Amino acid sequence: MQVFSTKKVKPHLYPFLGPHDDPTPYVDFEPIEFSISEDGKEWHSIYDQPDLKDVLCYLHSPAPVQQEDNLEKLGLQDGQKLNSTSYNTREITMSIHFYGMNEADAFLAFDALQKLMDSRETYWICWADFPQRMYKVRAKLAAPTFTSERGWICQVTLTDLYGLSRSVGTTADFDDMVEGFGNNQPIDRPQYVFTSNSFTVLNTSEVMIDPERRGKPLTIILEGSAGGDMSIKNKTTGDEVTRKGGWSGIWSLVDVNPMLNGNHDGINTNHKIITLAKGPNEFVISGFQGKVTFDFPLWWKS
Repeated sequence: MQVFSTKKVKPHLYPFLGPHDDPTPYVDFEPIEFSISEDGKEWHSIYDQPDLKDVLCYLHSPAPVQQEDNLEKLGLQDGQKLNSTSYNTREITMSIHFYGMNEADAFLAFDALQKLMDSRETYWICWADFPQRMYKVRAKLAAPTFTSERGWICQVTLTDLYGLSRSVGTTADFDDMVEGFGNNQPIDRPQYVFTSNSFTVLNTSEVMIDPERRGKPLTIILEGSAGGDMSIKNKTTGDEVTRKGGWSGIWSLVDVNPMLNGNHDGINTNHKIITLAKGPNEFVISGFQGKVTFDFPLWWKS
């Protein structure tokens, strides 16, 4: 998955230059490339937009996670009972710098920035200094502060709608996922495709993967056959999905929807779901022979 620009020469902080070196790509700070995407798959880097040639991000700062509590007052008891919590939206600030040829150039540059970032719809954004994470956002641009007749700075406030960052890619394309730091990955890459009936699925997210209550996608794909009744059990969480009757082909649990060879199959199941706890999850599958694939994005707090 190509997230950032493939250009060989990108804007950078001034290095030591010789008398015959080209100073054109260099600026007096270290810029941060960012890309946006409507679907999290096709990305558009700011460095690939000709009208934004000298529009550069020099800072972005995610806010801490914001938890919202669901409380209940019980009779005459002191205080309240905590029923549940969920992560709320938060704001990410990004600072943009521009310095061009003249005043008209400055006005056109800000107009181009608005065209790129202002949208009625939400989109994903990813920064090159934290490349494995993307955020689902809505953008609000402040009025530019002119530092000269041909230069300005602007603050962009991004509302992170999920309140968490998500991996660029999923465990299904784990080999192509962007490497990064702080993502809880062990030295040996975890396995998410299995051919045995007893295995461990490692959820390196900082939250539980719960497609029903928390809206965290999880697809489990079984390719093979079952001669009779089948069960999929996560021994760590106690979740178990069962299916009556034999089948062959591809059976999948897409979030909460069982599918068999592209058709809905809920009528043959116990209508349960599978979740993944943080860390290792011990699975046992009975009545099935074939390959099992776990496909889900990873989630982090920062």
